[in-house]
Formats: sequence, C-alpha cells, structure tokens
Amino acid sequence: MLNGRRIIPPIAVLAAVLLASGPAGAQGQTRVHQIDGSVQVYDQVHIELEGQTLKLHSRDHQGIFEISSGACSYTGALQRCLPYAMTLRQHGEIRQIELEHGTIYLNLGDTPVRLPHSSYIVAPHGLVVNFRTIRGTFVSVKGTLDSVR
Repeated sequence: MLNGRRIIPPIAVLAAVLLASGPAGAQGQTRVHQIDGSVQVYDQVHIELEGQTLKLHSRDHQGIFEISSGACSYTGALQRCLPYAMTLRQHGEIRQIELEHGTIYLNLGDTPVRLPHSSYIVAPHGLVVNFRTIRGTFVSVKGTLDSVR
C-alpha cells in the first residue's frame, strides 16, 4: 500500500497480460511461479525475436513483455544469452521488471538441439527462457518462435 493505494507488482501485471490466449499459431508457454507458491501457466503465447529482444505478446497485442539480451555465446547451433533488461508495455505505459538472474537459450537452426547438461531438447526455432526477479518471482518460457525479424 502506498498512500492508501494498493500497489500491484509488475510481474503480476505480466501474468495478467499473458492470461489471454495468443493467436492460433502461437506455440509458447509461460509459467509464473510467485514467491507465495502460486503458479500460473499461460499457453499459446505469441513469441517473436526482434534483433536481441524477445517479445511475448498477449492475444490482442496490447500487452507486450520484452526481454532484451546481451552477452551471447554459441554451443553449436544453440545460442545462449543473458537477459539484462525487461519491460512490460501495456496501455501506453512502460514498466521495468527488475532482474536478479536469468538465461535465454535459442535454437535458430533447423534441427533439434539438447540443452547442455540437460535432457531437455530445444526444437528447431525454439527457445527456453528462465529468470528470477528481484522480488523472487521465477518465470520460465518454452516454445517456438512465431516470427524472427
């Protein structure tokens, strides 16, 4: 509460944005695990890669969660990047999400690739994103890219 007004954490707003199903072709799934133990799962999230920025769209494209990355390296066809900035764009407002740590894996190739030290297979044009916010919320995204620009 701030001045008698309830403050909604930005990650809760992210969850509301992703609550709407994405377009029919969308193949992403986002899991938001809150510090209180609650978990929300959002299927059919539209995912696009624009340069070094990953964008997760709500069905109506009015809400966009952006993850900007840097410090990328390759292991074969698998690209590994560290996210450094996250923003939520909704209703003309931009909110910064404070990041504690995270990793983005992208397979931009045409064949499946195994994550290092894991049994998980990243599909062609697929991705795996895991990050934790300063507030302790853990977010994971898995799926395939709907577009690359």
